[in-house]
Amino acid sequence: MILFTSVTDKRSCLRHAIGTGAGAAFTALFGGVYELYSHSVYSYYMIYAFAPLMLMSLAFVWWGGFAKRPPRRAARNLFTACAATASVGLAAAGVVAIYGSTNRLLIGYVILTGVTFIAATIAHLADRGSREGAKA
Repeated sequence: MILFTSVTDKRSCLRHAIGTGAGAAFTALFGGVYELYSHSVYSYYMIYAFAPLMLMSLAFVWWGGFAKRPPRRAARNLFTACAATASVGLAAAGVVAIYGSTNRLLIGYVILTGVTFIAATIAHLADRGSREGAKA
């Protein structure tokens, strides 16, 4: 039973990698088009908004291909939400920077990213603990 769950989790991690990779490609395309029409005003936030999703995609490839115990569904979804929140926050900060303004509400993306990352880590560690407890 544990082997079946592990294989299923690995396949699901690889499917998540494809999804987050597609999200990273879309975000990179969006950032490129937005920079193209921003009248030569550039923002590093907008340029690198795709990076959290790309890094998460690479982590899912690692977990799906090489890890003994990849994260289960709840942890995978929370990690994906964390990367998506970070990408949207970077894109929003880039839009505000290109517009030439500031906004205090952008700190909300940082807080939300941190909270979802902590929740994902807790969910992953709890799953690992329950798996090891089931073996004993």
